Amino acid sequence: MSNSNQSPVLVPWSPEKGNDTALICIPWAGAGAVPFRAWAPVIGDTADVYGVRLAGRENRQVEPPATALEDVVAELVSALTALGVPRVALFGHCSGALSAFEAARALRRSEAAPELVHLLVASQLPPQVFAGAPLVSDGDLTRYVPEDLRSEPELLDLLVPILTADMKLVANYAYATDAPLDVPLTVAYGARDEQLGRSEVDGWRLESTGPVTFHETAGADHLFSGAAWLDLAEAVRAALG
Repeated sequence: MSNSNQSPVLVPWSPEKGNDTALICIPWAGAGAVPFRAWAPVIGDTADVYGVRLAGRENRQVEPPATALEDVVAELVSALTALGVPRVALFGHCSGALSAFEAARALRRSEAAPELVHLLVASQLPPQVFAGAPLVSDGDLTRYVPEDLRSEPELLDLLVPILTADMKLVANYAYATDAPLDVPLTVAYGARDEQLGRSEVDGWRLESTGPVTFHETAGADHLFSGAAWLDLAEAVRAALG
């Protein structure tokens, strides 16, 4: 696979290895492609790692954030089609899991898009449950910022508007009834996640007729902070392998 991809959406993090599968990683609210750079050395011999960089963050900071999830999905599917790889796996974290799920559905409908071989999600309610639940927030959006960044006021000033836009994006999420996917589905969650646990994520099993696997990471919080981030990468690698 060539890393000459010029898409502003897909940021290649893996050295060129010639993998036929690309792992497309969609971040949580407010985040960009950079966190997935650390995954490339872990996963790179199984799939080439791409971080998704949505409008409004990192070097796309001057672009207004998306206001509709379908626009995010359309941009992503277009970029994946142009990437020119035969197979893709989609990973989505927290709000990014909803984007990954809807992108998986969109790939199934597209004749030109690459083949979807695996959907992986972390730290998110099943989409049907999420759509039916009220979005409860105490206004403290910094909970979605990794701990090591919360002490930097200037960075927080940049992140909070993006977080707000992303939260509005998923607050309007509407689940459409459709046939389940037919690919392997891996659902990850942290053992120290105060927002959800095994019972809360169980409904994901309804979204695919393929094998559905649940993975709990010991010591991980909702964002898989610290060492848990690479533990999650190892779990993703094992699932793809």
